[in-house]
Amino acid sequence: MPHKTKVPIEKMVEACQTYLQGKSSFQQIAETLGVDWTTIRCWVRRYKTEGVDGLVPQEHKRIYSPDLKLQAVLEYLQGTTSLAQICEKYKIKEKCQLRHWIKQYNSHEEFKHMSGGSRMTKRRNTTQDERKEIVQYCLAHEMNYGEAAKHYQVSYSQVYQWVKKYKEMGDAGLEDRRGHRVGSLPSRTEEEKLRDKVAGLERQVYWLQLENDLLKKLKELERRDALAQHAKSANTKQ
Repeated sequence: MPHKTKVPIEKMVEACQTYLQGKSSFQQIAETLGVDWTTIRCWVRRYKTEGVDGLVPQEHKRIYSPDLKLQAVLEYLQGTTSLAQICEKYKIKEKCQLRHWIKQYNSHEEFKHMSGGSRMTKRRNTTQDERKEIVQYCLAHEMNYGEAAKHYQVSYSQVYQWVKKYKEMGDAGLEDRRGHRVGSLPSRTEEEKLRDKVAGLERQVYWLQLENDLLKKLKELERRDALAQHAKSANTKQ
């Protein structure tokens, strides 16, 4: 069933034209029609993208291809275009849809079409040499994280983190330190030195506390043994 709206299509079109002609603001139009100003903003975006058709209630939910979803997300994540601009360019009806796709992408979920399948790249394991090659490719292509991710079949977030660490620490920033205890490998930055020092102090405190607790238990056992021995001697004398 189509989604019914309280405002007739004619009024919605008139509201969009009034705003686009600079005759009134979102807030003023919203107060006149008794709706929220964000609703007017949404109408205007749809009207600019699809004309009157963008304001007509849809009988069925619009289907977007995995390719379109991925392209829209990667373009937004480059940081040069707003949500509204992306939605207008790709004819995405609601910004919340694009936000949902971005969340899916960053969570390494799949973009599925109704017929199945996926075109989204998941996080994958890489060697340090591969990470360096990917970073150099990204830097050579004007920091285009999305292009590098697609070219090497890795996730956008992986490329972003590798470039960030490479710029901060050079080749050492691309080391895979997962599974190593904090402080067990050489520090690469002043921040890591401080972190490692704190971790070392925390371990010292832990072992001192453990040793102190052990001494307390030993003293308690010795005290119990002494009391038991004393009681045994007293019974023997009786």
